[in-house]
Amino acid sequence: MTLDEITDFKLKLRLYINVLLAFGCFTFVGIQHVANHIEMTIISLVGGCYFVAVVYLLHRKGHYLWKGRGHLFIIPPIALFAIHFNPEFGIYWAYVAVVSLFLILELVDATISVTVFILLVFFDIGHQFSTLVLYRIYATLTLVGLFSFCLSYLIDRLLVSMNTVATLDPLTKALNRHTFHNAIETAQEEHQRYKVTAILYLFDLDLFKRINDDHGHLAGDLVLQEVAQIVQARLRKTDQFFRYGGEEFAVLLRHTSLQNAAHLAEDLRTQIQEYKFSNDITVTISGGLSEVQSGDGVNEWVDRSDASLYEAKSAGRNCNKINITDIEMLR
Repeated sequence: MTLDEITDFKLKLRLYINVLLAFGCFTFVGIQHVANHIEMTIISLVGGCYFVAVVYLLHRKGHYLWKGRGHLFIIPPIALFAIHFNPEFGIYWAYVAVVSLFLILELVDATISVTVFILLVFFDIGHQFSTLVLYRIYATLTLVGLFSFCLSYLIDRLLVSMNTVATLDPLTKALNRHTFHNAIETAQEEHQRYKVTAILYLFDLDLFKRINDDHGHLAGDLVLQEVAQIVQARLRKTDQFFRYGGEEFAVLLRHTSLQNAAHLAEDLRTQIQEYKFSNDITVTISGGLSEVQSGDGVNEWVDRSDASLYEAKSAGRNCNKINITDIEMLR
């Protein structure tokens, strides 16, 4: 499960929750109208309309309105109103509100808002119940808040861990090949729609098998890790670095000219050649660059960089080559 898939899952979950909230609010409108509670009817009606708007934006545009913070003007006021005017039955809505806020808000927002909400509930019911009942409410509501926090925190950590496993190469900590293909498709779409320039730089370690044969696979793994560290230290935060194959890597550079990308590629080649690797191993790289073009298919852009990489290998290794089509464009 990648980060995009995790985000889609969370949005779908919040879509379903808001559908239920909208249904509950409009049902509550009818109940409060019959009971002649005008204020509660108005608040519930506004809440129902807001939840419908959230559902619409989530379903049609995948946009979570105000990151769910608008719920803070609906759910807590409804619960507090119910508790204030009918504490014996309204107090049950406090538990629903606490769990709901943790489901529809990000963890930090939910923690702050639930803490404030619980304190307001405690203040409001201070003279509404006997001491023994108050202590029970205080204890159970606090425990519900703590359990909801712990569950939300653990789910967030789990999703982050799943994303790390799904997107990063465990040896080099570079992005993996699955993420590479998604990034290439995204860069192609951005170029088609918004003319965003992007350069793909493929490179691999020259004669890497010889390093494994002469020094062992552990030494080879360490070389891969050190090469990854050199590259990642040189790139911008907006650049993406991937382990494309065994000893082959890829760099995706957005909003970058081909000339600047070629300069970066040469800089990386020089740094790696001059770096003092463990066991006094000397490492060189060969690479190929190409720029995304209008009409590129899923594999065409990658194939052009790969052809340039093969050209660099044929030219004696330890060099970078720009795809012939891109060279003509530079001229």
